[in-house]
Amino acid sequence: MREGTILPADITGAVVERLKEAFPGEKVYTDLAPRDFERPSNMVELVKLGFDALSHGMSGVDLLYKIKITTFSTVDEVHASHLPVLDLRSLLVMGAFAAGYIRVKDRAPKVQSMEADTSFFDCAVVTLTLALTLDRADFVGPELYELMQNLELQVRVKKENDT
Repeated sequence: MREGTILPADITGAVVERLKEAFPGEKVYTDLAPRDFERPSNMVELVKLGFDALSHGMSGVDLLYKIKITTFSTVDEVHASHLPVLDLRSLLVMGAFAAGYIRVKDRAPKVQSMEADTSFFDCAVVTLTLALTLDRADFVGPELYELMQNLELQVRVKKENDT
């Protein structure tokens, strides 16, 4: 791996830091919330990696990170949250990424999409997709590149008789 490569853990860490800024003093869990976790709090999970191979033609590609951010509010005696509070928390989570990018090392992955699912009674889930543009050469070894560079093509043309 090249020096300075951005790893999935770097992306998740940057998302965690952004949430800590948006919700000062609240706990941010990664991947799994422990039993009897604190409320209010947030949890960050990297749920899917994708690759948009045609995003930038032959020069670059987008590596897509789909991140699930679960935001928890306090609950009452029957374990239900006040739903308008969950709606507000989901808006605050989306607002934390409204700049359209996040800083990860020396790069700035773009926010490709965000949506909130507020249909739960004790939490809201915001799905955040980040796109990191990479040079296609990072994925192609020099031995393969040489083969691709010297591609030969034979074309046979069939002519029709006009008689």
